[in-house]
Amino acid sequence: MCPIKNSSSDNKYNVIRPLPTILTLYIIGIIYGKFIHINLIFLFLIIILLMLISIISFVKQWNTTTALLFLILFLIGIFNYNLNSNPVGANHIANFVEDKKLTIVCTVLDKEYYPNQEKISFKVKANQIERGDYSIRTQGLILVNTYLGDCPYEYGDVLKIKGKLEKPEGPKNFGEFDYELYLAREKIFTYLNIWQEKDIRKIGENDSNFLVSFSLSARDKINEITKKTLPPPYNFLLVGMLLGEKEFIPPHLREIFSEAGIMHILAVSGLHVGIIAMALLAFLSILRLPKKFKLPILILILIMYASITGFRPSVLRATIMFILLLGGKLINRTRNLNISLFFAAFLILLSNPLILYDAGFLLSFIVTFSIINLSPILQGLFSKIVVWIKNPLAVSTAAWIGIFPLSAYFFTKVSIISIISNIFIIPLTGIAIILGFATFFVGLVNIFLAGIIANINYLVLNLITLIAQSFSSLPFAFIYVAQPSIMIIILYYLMVFFIIEMLYKKTLSQMIKKKAALIVLAIILLIIIVQVFYPADNLKVNFINVGEGDCILIEAPNKINILIDGGGTPLSDFDVGSKIVVPYLRRKGINEVDLLILTHPDLDHLEGLLPVLREFKVDMVLDSGLPCDSSEYQEFISLILKKDIPYHKAKAGDNFIFSNDLEIFLLNPLYDSDFYENSDFNNASIVVKLFYRNADFLFTGDIEEAAEKKLLVWQNILQSDILKVGHHGSVTSTNLEFLDKVNPSIAVITVGKNNFGHPSQKTIERLEDKNIQIYRTDEDGTIIIRTNGQEYWIRTLGGNN
Repeated sequence: MCPIKNSSSDNKYNVIRPLPTILTLYIIGIIYGKFIHINLIFLFLIIILLMLISIISFVKQWNTTTALLFLILFLIGIFNYNLNSNPVGANHIANFVEDKKLTIVCTVLDKEYYPNQEKISFKVKANQIERGDYSIRTQGLILVNTYLGDCPYEYGDVLKIKGKLEKPEGPKNFGEFDYELYLAREKIFTYLNIWQEKDIRKIGENDSNFLVSFSLSARDKINEITKKTLPPPYNFLLVGMLLGEKEFIPPHLREIFSEAGIMHILAVSGLHVGIIAMALLAFLSILRLPKKFKLPILILILIMYASITGFRPSVLRATIMFILLLGGKLINRTRNLNISLFFAAFLILLSNPLILYDAGFLLSFIVTFSIINLSPILQGLFSKIVVWIKNPLAVSTAAWIGIFPLSAYFFTKVSIISIISNIFIIPLTGIAIILGFATFFVGLVNIFLAGIIANINYLVLNLITLIAQSFSSLPFAFIYVAQPSIMIIILYYLMVFFIIEMLYKKTLSQMIKKKAALIVLAIILLIIIVQVFYPADNLKVNFINVGEGDCILIEAPNKINILIDGGGTPLSDFDVGSKIVVPYLRRKGINEVDLLILTHPDLDHLEGLLPVLREFKVDMVLDSGLPCDSSEYQEFISLILKKDIPYHKAKAGDNFIFSNDLEIFLLNPLYDSDFYENSDFNNASIVVKLFYRNADFLFTGDIEEAAEKKLLVWQNILQSDILKVGHHGSVTSTNLEFLDKVNPSIAVITVGKNNFGHPSQKTIERLEDKNIQIYRTDEDGTIIIRTNGQEYWIRTLGGNN
């Protein structure tokens, strides 16, 4: 968030109109390209043909030239997205994904540490696959994850690795991080995990690229000198500021920076490039170098810095903008920040259209656009405030206006205090970065002198941390918000754009300004209509995809939220609660759970509830009360006692009435908890019958045939439109007699990758024989069933709607 001063030529909103139009059409093409798959050769020939027709149209002065050019730009967006989002070539390494180990010869391109996961990842270029007496030449990149402690391999090393290639998974639930798309942005379409040292070894070295070698060496040297001159966590903080590497920063410190709204200082961005550029410009000016030498040197250094940081989108954007502006100075051309911004966006998206879906790219461009165009307006509004507060406040407020909806979308958290905190933090960050680089350059010569500079920087970094802690501890520092829809975000930015247009166009007549105001009001009204008239009396049941486990969120009218189970991974250290369940609730805008139900204490139902209990207000817990000695269940009970949450031990016949329309009735456990043995926890599962007007759901936990037979005593009460199939579709559940009594129209199976044969083919056949529509979380992802009490609407992540 670098303060950028507009020159006189930018006082009007004088963007050359064709550039934003070209960029917009190309972006629409990229977005459309995500949803359409077309033969690339055919599309390429169509684009060439249209180009020839447009040239003829231009020469003949036909009226179709502009429309043809617009269509070409749109098609180029589609073509470029499909070209970059899929592996190209029959011998691409991604085409060799199969269910067995392969021996691959590859070259290391990059290396990254993940201390929290005890993992080191290598980006490697595949050279060949070895199969007995012959080898197959391959191309493409692989992400190699090693879990071996320290791995001594570096850029340029040729490795022989052995492992099973895997295809990256996309999101499992609505709104989740798309790991598949993330790797595709890096041109990676497959990965491989290595757990044993014998499966990886160095067999040689390749000639290396000078710029890449220099960048990696510089990065390592910065890490080394910083580590020698500063104690943790301040050395990690400084490396985050200089290089954008946040992996070693303690999680609690990252949380503090996030809540204070200053996390951006740890993600190398335009702010950092601006600070470095200004510092270098001042230094080169002291040397009294002529402009024709000074500016090219500055451009070269900025390109080198962009390379050292791995050409991150925000750094690339700022570097291109500075190069354009400095280039303009060299040839004495008037600068325009908006043109530079749009041109930088077009260049980046032309080279890699998938960057459009990168949070860093979007945040960087939107914030910069807001600062350029809104801060002058805000400076006018803050005219009565002293200049040294007015200008930083205007920049900080403009950035907040720009970042607000994207922050809500990507993080479901909005920092309110960031407008104020950044006024204090940005100048200190500039000092820390300058001192950090000074420490590095001096450290190359004398580590003792570097330590003296680092001691000064220690005070600055400590002050930044203290200020961040102070702001983050304020009760209004941040708020959790629901993830806004894409349409709402678009409407928001259209509204901001129209306001900018209206205020910048001082020559416009009052009539035009009134029309613009009416458009803005119409957009606001449309947003209100969408919010007000959305069917608020509908009940939604979310079957969250937590893999092999259960997690069901019920969203009822009047903001009543019921959570049944939380999933878990008994054979893995993956935290389902923190990584899947809590973010899902946050994206829904849920901050309070009215009723939390643990059907039984098996880990694939219990584990994910622990972070929910830690982070959310829970009004009541309903538990089977089964005696369980696991540490997770003991923590579950401990959290309930610690937070003084009302606790109820479930028994058949209990009912909970939330309103005239909504009621929960318990059909199981039929007996006291003492009746059940540890081996019979499944049959003691709480079975929930949910009534909403004329709609009904049956949630059966992990009950098996023995419990199902005993539940037949409930006779017609069992009948339900929607059945959550028991025990992940196990062969021991969903017997025919029970299924006849329930007589559902829809069956939902919550299941993931497992070694138990879930769901059983016999269970699937029983359901199909009765023409029951089947939905599965392992195939459909999240399954959301919405009802008004009469009809049902089903939406799944996989599109099986």
